Amino acid sequence: MIVRKIKPQELKRTLELFAIAFEYSNDIDKSAGELFEEISKNPKSREDVFWSERWAAFEDDDQTMMSYFIAQPFPIQFDGNRYQMTGIGGVASLPQYRRRGGIRGCFEAALPSMYRDGIAFSYLYPFSTAYYRKFGYEVGCEKMQYRVQLNSMKHFAVDGSCKLAEPENQMLSEIRQIYCAWQDKYNMMVINEDYEYAWVGQSNPVKNQEFTYVYKSSMGIPMGYMTVKQRKEADGRNLECTRFCFTCAEGLKGLLNILIALGSDHDYAMMEMPADIDMSLIFPEWSGNGAVAKKYYFGMVRVVNVEAVLNGARYIGSGKAYISISDKQIEENNGVFEVVFQDGKAVSVKKADTGTDADVSMGINEFSRLIIGAGDVKSLEFMEHVTVHKNAEVLGQIFYRKPNLILEGF
Repeated sequence: MIVRKIKPQELKRTLELFAIAFEYSNDIDKSAGELFEEISKNPKSREDVFWSERWAAFEDDDQTMMSYFIAQPFPIQFDGNRYQMTGIGGVASLPQYRRRGGIRGCFEAALPSMYRDGIAFSYLYPFSTAYYRKFGYEVGCEKMQYRVQLNSMKHFAVDGSCKLAEPENQMLSEIRQIYCAWQDKYNMMVINEDYEYAWVGQSNPVKNQEFTYVYKSSMGIPMGYMTVKQRKEADGRNLECTRFCFTCAEGLKGLLNILIALGSDHDYAMMEMPADIDMSLIFPEWSGNGAVAKKYYFGMVRVVNVEAVLNGARYIGSGKAYISISDKQIEENNGVFEVVFQDGKAVSVKKADTGTDADVSMGINEFSRLIIGAGDVKSLEFMEHVTVHKNAEVLGQIFYRKPNLILEGF
């Protein structure tokens, strides 16, 4: 088996392979050369721009593609710093080549390459958490999913108003401003480029029956946006919010007022929010079917460069710790890291001398989850591959709950 990044003429084959693997129609009527020229000259998405970041496994002839995935880079926010993250997508193997180690080979080649390229994190949405744990990924960002009965809610007293995004007034600048507020608050949020906002330019509620509302205060300050579409279910015509972002409580309440107004025609609304927002007093009725909440992990995270992430992490107060990391794919991450921090920031991060006693030992999986804030020091004793040796109090200054969220799909 040969594993490498694809060549230009192989781009079409990756699209064909994915369509075959997941059994969906993709009628590509262009030659491999024509398709590559079109995408390279007129990219419409991040995936088009970074077409060359596709890793593929081939038979020994170096031509017969067996498996592939794309590892497209995204700039993200982590603890107030900007880092590069690869979003793993399009993971697929042709049925006749499954269980031949193609995807494993791609990860084993791609992860060390990411380290060399200055990537700090990697993220993916798994079909199986157990499978991707083999490559150092661990459950990542948390979300809350709500289902609320609209007639259980009363109108909120806010002075602003909502407007519907339509072709003649798509409100792109307002949407960007609101998104950026979330981008700066939550770890792992993608710092969007223009093509991530392409959906705004497609706003046409009459045609596509997706309705994006933007709430502004009485002073005209954008405070929230959401996209709503109808969802027919067994218990009626309900609403699904596919996007829901707000900068403050007023923005949240202003958006909810639109959903309440739609309650005359719909029974329930479903929305997803960050786990750090408390909706217990916003939704008035939690008994029966008034409101239902579910917390879940949205995707899996992996630290690619431990030293870089420790250098940029936000700490509590001042202290010093020795953290032993085990990483089966990236050799540079193995060893004991000495971390000295003062007033919440790293002063020094370096590999300790061989034989240095660690305060804690853990695998790259557990480290990845803990450092983004999806776990804390209280989780350590329940983690199978974590051993606390000493100085447990200082570990609480490093591993604690932080706001985390990712909205971008790939």
